[in-house]
Amino acid sequence: MSIADLKFSDDVEQPVATYETQRLTDGAVGSSGRAAFELETAEHKPRASWHHAAFHTVTAVVGAGVLGLPHAFSFLGWPAGLLLLSLLCAASLYTSYLLAALHELPNGTRLNTYKEMGEALLGPRRGKLLIATVQYTLCVGLCITYSVTAGQSLKGVASEECSGVDCQQGISAWIVLFGGLQLLLSQAPDFHSLWWISLLGALMSCGYCSIAIVMSSLHAAKHGPATQWRHEGISQADRVFSVFNALGSVAFTFGGQAVLPEIQATLARPSREQSTAPTMMKGIWISYVVVIIAYYGTAICGYAAFGATVSSDVLLNIKEPAGVMAAANLFVVLHVAAAWQVFAMPIFDAAETGIRRRLASPPRPLTLRLLFRSAYVAAVTFVACLLPFFGELMGLISSIGLMPVTFILPPVMWLRARSPGGAERALCLLIIAACSIIAALSLVGSARNIAMLASQFGLFSGGERR
Repeated sequence: MSIADLKFSDDVEQPVATYETQRLTDGAVGSSGRAAFELETAEHKPRASWHHAAFHTVTAVVGAGVLGLPHAFSFLGWPAGLLLLSLLCAASLYTSYLLAALHELPNGTRLNTYKEMGEALLGPRRGKLLIATVQYTLCVGLCITYSVTAGQSLKGVASEECSGVDCQQGISAWIVLFGGLQLLLSQAPDFHSLWWISLLGALMSCGYCSIAIVMSSLHAAKHGPATQWRHEGISQADRVFSVFNALGSVAFTFGGQAVLPEIQATLARPSREQSTAPTMMKGIWISYVVVIIAYYGTAICGYAAFGATVSSDVLLNIKEPAGVMAAANLFVVLHVAAAWQVFAMPIFDAAETGIRRRLASPPRPLTLRLLFRSAYVAAVTFVACLLPFFGELMGLISSIGLMPVTFILPPVMWLRARSPGGAERALCLLIIAACSIIAALSLVGSARNIAMLASQFGLFSGGERR
């Protein structure tokens, strides 16, 4: 069966085999997909509903990067900032639909991971290499970034003097503390078992976004709106590269597509003949209601209140009341703890499945989880301690992993599978081209800014870090 002949199960009704008897036979998926599917049928039969998908998607999409939107606006300005945010929000929702619609093959076989989808639609070798490399790079990068976020927020809880760059210094102990929490949470056996963690994360993200919006509005009402909209006293080169980095920082807020296939894989099929795409889209629509309210509210209120003086985390600009702000930072920690797990699970699943397939006598699941996941948490925590640059990390991770996974690969796979024409084809090509340019500019800007900050902190010059 060629890709050009594919019609998906949301187009025509197809008999769907039961989970107890179905096996992957399509050569495009390959042996690794077959092993992963058989593992799922044996141990993790899909049983989730749309509200579970909504919990996971809110936790994955509404990341702590939303608190950096006012900082990104401080370099982009009002018109460019709002336009970019609106376009990326619309593109992200569209690519979410594409991934949901591509989840099932005509014979009812479900492509349960992003990697399986890439293998089926782009070919076994190309899909496996490209998708796995980009997706896992993004997931690791997000885990590192969220560890930095948690360390910064924990310091914000402990110290009222934590502000701006001061919260990027001396946070290693807080990152290590957060790593200890992840050691415990990482022992959850599979994605669906994380639903309660994702529910907590979704509630926490709504909580800290609400606090950021309300407290920024109250600050503007009390002290008047900001009057300084542009960064003064910086060179033209610094300004240009910061604009490049800001492009990636806005895009960073839309990272949930990296795990959407894995989330959809947890959904129970409504019936033998029906696709899971409508159920998944119901959860996605609910999550994007939260996205629109949180993103626009935080970006507009934060930038209006603080202007160019806003920190890379808008909560760090708000000091009173101390109890409320401590609670907001604690909400951030709890949310990124949940999001960390959501983005780590694809790596855990792929690595542990590979180990079990390659060893004649693999360790027991609990032992394997304890050994591999503990090593992964330790490695991520170590790297996060070396690179405590939240704003710049957002741009770097966005350009390397998030832009391809969220905005570029879904329309590429859609064009390959459906071969659409006319306006739909033009839209897909436009998204691919525009987001590729944003990714390239963001990579240049964030890499340059990280190098400058690393030199300032003395990380790579033998200097003592403050």
